[in-house]
Amino acid sequence: MRQRVGIAAALACKPSLLIADEPTTALDVTIQAQVLELLKDLMKQYSTSLIMISHNLGVIADICQNVAVMYAGSIIEYGSREQVFRHPSHPYTRGLFASLPDIYDKKERLNAMKGVVSDALNLPEGCKFNPRCPYCTERCREDIPDLVQIGPDHYIACFKEKEMEGKNVDYTAARA
Repeated sequence: MRQRVGIAAALACKPSLLIADEPTTALDVTIQAQVLELLKDLMKQYSTSLIMISHNLGVIADICQNVAVMYAGSIIEYGSREQVFRHPSHPYTRGLFASLPDIYDKKERLNAMKGVVSDALNLPEGCKFNPRCPYCTERCREDIPDLVQIGPDHYIACFKEKEMEGKNVDYTAARA
């Protein structure tokens, strides 16, 4: 109920943009679905744009048209929901999708990317993902990649952008 009240209060002055930071956290699946439907209905009713911040890929897939994947405070992949979900191209984005459970796969353990997320107060030089990336080169350790267009309205921040398109990635081989 608090989430609903918060959403209603945020939309009371009919803003052109609503920023929702983890609006479904700690909600059960039924209430989560109701809150998401409420957001969608109110966005249509008030012609409001929404920036959804969430770790829940299911929520993002359900409500967002465009997706920006972030790592260590920077956008590392951006595109339409279909582009990012069907053709993830940055090694981190691919790692995220590879770590999702698959009900048809009988593995006892989930896939996980090697290494740990960098300390925000002590980020590595160059690409912030380089300590965990299976494709890291010296250039990755020294320079920060710009977002580069790899398709229609699809961008990644990776020096290996040409090689990453359509390539299967072994995330378990990443450096620790």
